[in-house]
Amino acid sequence: MKIKFLLINAIDISQPLQTSLPPLSLGYLVSSLRAEFGNDLIDFKITDREIAKTLKSYRPDIVGITCVSQNYNYAMKYAKLAKKRNIPVLIGGTHITVLPTTMTRDMDVAVIGEGEMAIRDLFTLFLKKKEFVKKDLIGLKGLAFWSGKKIILTEKRAPIVPMDSIPNPARDLMRIEKCTHVFSSRGCPYRCVFCASSRFWQSTRFFSAGYVVKEIKYLYETFGVREIDFWDDLFIVSKPRIKEIVRLLKNEGLLGKLSFSCAVRSNLIDESMVKLLKKLNVKGVSMGLESGTPRILNYLKGATIDIKDHMRAIRLFKKYGIEPSASFIIGSPDETREEIMQTFKFIKDSKLRGFGVYVLTPLPGTPIWEYAKERGMVDENMDWSTLNVEFLENHEEAIILSETLSRGELFELIKMFKAEQKKRYYIDFLKHPINIPRHFYHFLKDKITPRLSPA
Repeated sequence: MKIKFLLINAIDISQPLQTSLPPLSLGYLVSSLRAEFGNDLIDFKITDREIAKTLKSYRPDIVGITCVSQNYNYAMKYAKLAKKRNIPVLIGGTHITVLPTTMTRDMDVAVIGEGEMAIRDLFTLFLKKKEFVKKDLIGLKGLAFWSGKKIILTEKRAPIVPMDSIPNPARDLMRIEKCTHVFSSRGCPYRCVFCASSRFWQSTRFFSAGYVVKEIKYLYETFGVREIDFWDDLFIVSKPRIKEIVRLLKNEGLLGKLSFSCAVRSNLIDESMVKLLKKLNVKGVSMGLESGTPRILNYLKGATIDIKDHMRAIRLFKKYGIEPSASFIIGSPDETREEIMQTFKFIKDSKLRGFGVYVLTPLPGTPIWEYAKERGMVDENMDWSTLNVEFLENHEEAIILSETLSRGELFELIKMFKAEQKKRYYIDFLKHPINIPRHFYHFLKDKITPRLSPA
């Protein structure tokens, strides 16, 4: 009889963005286990909801949970439900990697960092003994586990090299639509003070162009995918790799048959890069512009980028018909209202059609977390939902780092940005009516399409 492995994506299912993304991180774990053990020893199920019901009906032998910090309350809840049934619980993801000491007693083993090799080691043990024994765990790298009242951390596991040794994620266990996402790299060479992802990955590594194109071809032929968002922290780090992706797509007869979007950084944008992205058939890019004032931009992103980079990037993307969108952050500790209004003016002057504005949030593993911790604003026993970055939903509980503006003042400023955002949205409808059916389709899909876990 097969071992049943239930993988839980601990997310807020009320948030369309979270539910719309297939949990590729869990898919990588499944494909790694299949590569190691074949298809006859382990049965898999991935879900993000109705956990109590699923535990009862599926009756897993082992449970694995992944989550980010703002969803850690869900992870703790699901671990408790599993432990009530005496099911071993594994926990992984960004949060537990940067704060392993937040493991609860309902969690047996935490995977620190990348999980593809660690999960193989853990299942090698579990398939033999049907439990995790401390003397066995101590010899494995990249883990945390309980020993009495103490949490034991084992030796750090090295990043996986080469990346191409990682099998494509098991998308057969997920709902894949015509617009989906792909990871073509891990990590980012920059260290923005608010970003947890770059601290999780530590270094920047790439899947080869051949690996990426093979995955694109599989999605095109198997699932009918026609739009792909490269979900990398920063897709454009290696220009030669992008050139090779273009060449290989052309060889496969796929160039121009799919459109792409990706994350970029304004200081890396010049005319040659934009032309290359245009050749790849990139239709939209997202940029973390963060601020329209030099002082705050330097605080958030460092000295390698400036406002002129932002303006040049926006101008070049518009020149070549690639739609730029951007995110901004307000509420840095000593940022003034006048500086925030400069960011507002920058957005208006730039004529960006798409943008989002967030209040600075202290995510674990970042310098901003340490800043907040030193001031007693966060700790390891906090309500993790207060880290929800959707400030309009969470403004009464959100952690306010600003020393110049009150919670109420930040709330009014965010509403001002949101009003401008809505105005741009309606202008886009009027100027580009061809976009209306697409927007309406996605609106209905988020509202009425049930997002069921695969059987």
